[in-house]
Amino acid sequence: LFVGVLLGALWYARNNIDFVLFPSKGAERFYLDLELPTGSSLEATKTKFQEVEALIAGLPQEELDSFFSRIGSTDWGSTENSGWVGVNLTPYSQRSRNADQIVEELRGEIEKIEGIERFVFYVDAGGPQVGKPVTLRVIGNDEDRRRALVSEIKAYMATIEGIKDIDSNDDLGKEQIEIKIDYERLARLGLTAADVARTVRVAFDGQVVTSIRGNDEDVGFRVQLAEGARKDLGFLENLAIPNREGRLIKLRAAARLETSPSSLGFRHFDGERVTTIEADVDQDIITSAQATARVMEHFDLDRQWPGLRWLAGGEAEETQKSVIDLIASFTIALLGVYFLLVLLFNSFTQPFMVLLAVPFGVVGVIIAFALHGEHASFLALLGVIGLTGVVVNDSLVLVNHLNNLRRRSSEAALPELVALGTAERLRPIILTTVTTVCGLLPLAYGLGGSDIYMSPMALTMGWGLLFATPATLVLIPCLYMIGWDLRRLLGKAE
Repeated sequence: LFVGVLLGALWYARNNIDFVLFPSKGAERFYLDLELPTGSSLEATKTKFQEVEALIAGLPQEELDSFFSRIGSTDWGSTENSGWVGVNLTPYSQRSRNADQIVEELRGEIEKIEGIERFVFYVDAGGPQVGKPVTLRVIGNDEDRRRALVSEIKAYMATIEGIKDIDSNDDLGKEQIEIKIDYERLARLGLTAADVARTVRVAFDGQVVTSIRGNDEDVGFRVQLAEGARKDLGFLENLAIPNREGRLIKLRAAARLETSPSSLGFRHFDGERVTTIEADVDQDIITSAQATARVMEHFDLDRQWPGLRWLAGGEAEETQKSVIDLIASFTIALLGVYFLLVLLFNSFTQPFMVLLAVPFGVVGVIIAFALHGEHASFLALLGVIGLTGVVVNDSLVLVNHLNNLRRRSSEAALPELVALGTAERLRPIILTTVTTVCGLLPLAYGLGGSDIYMSPMALTMGWGLLFATPATLVLIPCLYMIGWDLRRLLGKAE
């Protein structure tokens, strides 16, 4: 019966309980990135931000603690048409709505504001900084193909339910003028690219040619084109550049001008150009790991996009690392407990009997997640590691007492000794469980004050103990008898 329940619980957990590194339910901070159309002035951006700030300031007093804005910069770079807002919420226990619900309300209101080209939210779930839930790095030096792949990925992500606030760092900035040099003609005219660059830089940025001293301070005199000339594209085409022979050559004779949007920056990963795609997820619909896996399964880069590659990062990458670390920690804990029990029992087999109670304690954890609608989180699984010590303690008390009874009453029938020993240890085991659970459940349910990050750990340990105790009182005696039967069959029984 116990084995059947364990297998059923593990099957349910595999198919219905998702792992989320740090659930955002108790988040107390979120950020909003805003972007206006390319070319918008800093003053226009400020005006739109004031409208957004008015919406945030209108949040209920029991939800809003403070907020702050920064105009002219984002995570990707500095531009006059963008900025971000940071919002601090009151503690989770003092409000009726979580951060995700507040964000969704604001999202609907901001969509009504005209003139905002793009905006994305980021809910800070707490814990170490792991990046956005979905982070994909598209790597490759072919600029056009990389941009095309990024566009396809973003379009596909928009079709997946639960993925939201899709963003990338390949946004373009203001219009810029590129000077496309004809190097063969440049050489025939007796010029070099350095000559062109130096003349254009002096004309538009100017050059300090002399300085005078006044009031104990040196004042530099900069020579540059007049403002009207610097704004005239025709004047740039006719800019005169002296060649090696002293002749003045017009720029249009050796180069052509092209106008195109500027890049906010050039980013590299392992020496290659990279574009990063980020997105948030609705944890009630899809997890970061599931979203990342669906996107990466949809595209076959080796066949469809040769020469490009990608890497997953952010929360999905950290989730994978954390699961591996947790499994390693759990294994080390079990090995440490096992060797200590070997020293206590002077046996290599009886410690397995004690440790077998641990998986059945996990059944209680799965039941707790199912009843409370919780995700398996990093802190909750840390509680499983802590649960191991308490469960082993109860089993150890029982098995050690049964061994002592056998040594003192070697003539008595084993079933009677097991029944007697279990009855005698009923009270200590029950009291150990009750006192531990009573100390954990107030934290788990927020009685007298809640901690959204510690409560999953308390919930895990409390419910795990509630199920592990019957396993200790019923399953361990059964296993003890089975072990004795096996020893007798092998001819090792005393």
